[in-house]
Amino acid sequence: MSLAILVFLVGCSDPGSPEQQVRDTIMQAELAAEARDMGAIRDLVHDEYQDRSGRDRRTLLNQVRLYLMARQSLELLVKINDIKFTANDFAEVDVKAAGLGMRAGMEGLGLTADGDHYQIDLARDDDGNWLLIGARRL
Repeated sequence: MSLAILVFLVGCSDPGSPEQQVRDTIMQAELAAEARDMGAIRDLVHDEYQDRSGRDRRTLLNQVRLYLMARQSLELLVKINDIKFTANDFAEVDVKAAGLGMRAGMEGLGLTADGDHYQIDLARDDDGNWLLIGARRL
């Protein structure tokens, strides 16, 4: 779901390698989510985003916005299990992501933890940026 774009893991790969570029994109998404920077999140989602649930870019971004609004704070815990390059400009990333945050108005009830296992699909645009183009829960 919306946590598909909220992932992060720092790797040890060559900074110019496609794998490291994908990891850097995921880190940018994580930092943008924690900062509640919808502009930066929007910039990381491909115009042609479409997932198996029928969500397009607009629907996904609305879900992310609602997710962030429901939490006063957000800390993400992410593990990248695998990155596969299916073509020169496409990558499939297997991630487990959990968001820890306080639900608005529920401070006395403690932290909530939302976590899932996803495959996120990234496509490199004409400028060389990796953008989210699809996602599905595994």
